[in-house]
Amino acid sequence: MNFSELFSVGAKDIEILFNIVVALVSGIIIVLGYNLSKQKKGVSKSFVATILLLPMVVVVVIPLIATDLKKALSLAGIFALVRFRSIPGDSKDIFYIFFTLAVGVAIALNYYLVAAVLILVVSVIFILVNRFMKFSDDQLLKITIPEDMNYNGAFDDIFAKYFTKAELSDVKTSNMGTLFIVSYSVHMKDEAQAKEMIDEIRTRNGNLNVVLQMDPELYMKL
Repeated sequence: MNFSELFSVGAKDIEILFNIVVALVSGIIIVLGYNLSKQKKGVSKSFVATILLLPMVVVVVIPLIATDLKKALSLAGIFALVRFRSIPGDSKDIFYIFFTLAVGVAIALNYYLVAAVLILVVSVIFILVNRFMKFSDDQLLKITIPEDMNYNGAFDDIFAKYFTKAELSDVKTSNMGTLFIVSYSVHMKDEAQAKEMIDEIRTRNGNLNVVLQMDPELYMKL
């Protein structure tokens, strides 16, 4: 086999290259829809890169293992889920991974209309649901207390005043064991009262740190 035959371009090569371009365009559209659905919330750059490039990887992987589609899908799925081994994934983000994977498979099998309809329908529904429907998102409240303070029931009256939900989620020591950081999963009745709530807690915990994270998922991604 000479050099020219080794690098000759056949009909299948042209088809794969065309699908790569289609997959890139599809990835850009999916990313735009994802960003619109997130509104003002932070967006993970690594996740955006994943859903942008995943369709391109899929349209290359599937033809290479065309004799066994199950192996191709399994391999692409493993690539897609590697990100979630070290970072806790939001369920909506995991859905987007499989959505993007499905688009890549449709393009790789030349079902361009199916891929286009899938992108349009899912992206529009996702944007509408996230922008126009209100969901009860929990916040993360971290209270620093001195080691001699019993946190059980110490803030119950404050929690009842400001929260519809307050569940203890984590307790850990700090400052060589002289302090405790107590974390609660909470949901505020009125987020405009956050300052008043924090001020009341500070009068009870000796004016130590109080942190209210309005979007815990964002903090996990940073």
